[in-house]
Amino acid sequence: MSSVMKVTSSSVRNKLGSLWTEDLSERHVTTATKSKPYRGMENVFSIADDEEDELVGGASSSEESEREIINVKLWQSKADTISSHSVEEITPDGKMFTCVLLLTDTHLYNIRHLPDRPPMGVIKFRYSYANIARITAKKKHPDVITFKFIKSETELTAYRFLIPQSKVVTAQITSLIPPDQ
Repeated sequence: MSSVMKVTSSSVRNKLGSLWTEDLSERHVTTATKSKPYRGMENVFSIADDEEDELVGGASSSEESEREIINVKLWQSKADTISSHSVEEITPDGKMFTCVLLLTDTHLYNIRHLPDRPPMGVIKFRYSYANIARITAKKKHPDVITFKFIKSETELTAYRFLIPQSKVVTAQITSLIPPDQ
């Protein structure tokens, strides 16, 4: 068995060695040897930046491009701010970030603190109270609150938080939700 492996490994090594020493210009595909386009279609892939890339998610999504950095203390002292609560945001992959849930007259904001710039934060979302579809809590962990927001007619988005005084906060948010019309 070991002799077979030695023979096989030496033959593979020889083949690789011959590939490295060969002149690669002879093997390169030229336009003359290139095959026909698939199903008669032109190449649909390109490396150039297009405007379409901005419409299709990825690194240039609207949420990341509209990243708004604010002074958290300044926003907490605004006239239309009803209350603010220090919470922990729980991401879908289980990471936790220190945030502030800011309740204003018309909107609910999630402001994530920037660790390298203490008084500053980034607005992660702002939703009107009318867009809150559901607020739920776990029985075994009543401080873990999930907010579901209406993003479009057919799409909901969910955010999960660890809120120390969850009953007080959720009661306050629930009182700000307008009644169904």
